[in-house]
Amino acid sequence: MLERFFIDVVAGESKIKERAAARFQSLVGSTDVVAGEPHLLLPRRFRQRRAWMELNKIWRRNRKVKGFILQKVKGGYLVGIGGFITFLPIRRKIAISNGRFTIESINRKRPNIVVF
Repeated sequence: MLERFFIDVVAGESKIKERAAARFQSLVGSTDVVAGEPHLLLPRRFRQRRAWMELNKIWRRNRKVKGFILQKVKGGYLVGIGGFITFLPIRRKIAISNGRFTIESINRKRPNIVVF
């Protein structure tokens, strides 16, 4: 699921290429361009955005996601889920035993996720 994508912008009509590149850019984000080479999406950024989109989808559907406790902090625990560090409040400590968490809230402006 998380993989590199290459965009071939050499072949095809220019209008079709422009529309496809615009759609791809709006969906995924930034790309890295090397002179004489096809466009290459930065793999790390792609994986982050893809994981963020998956977590948003899981949050909207109110499903559980696998995670693991990283460390105890003031007021709760840090939980690793899909490459992101999330927060588990101490009042929701029941979910620690099985390693499956439900996403309580996601802050879109900055990657801030609270689970229980």
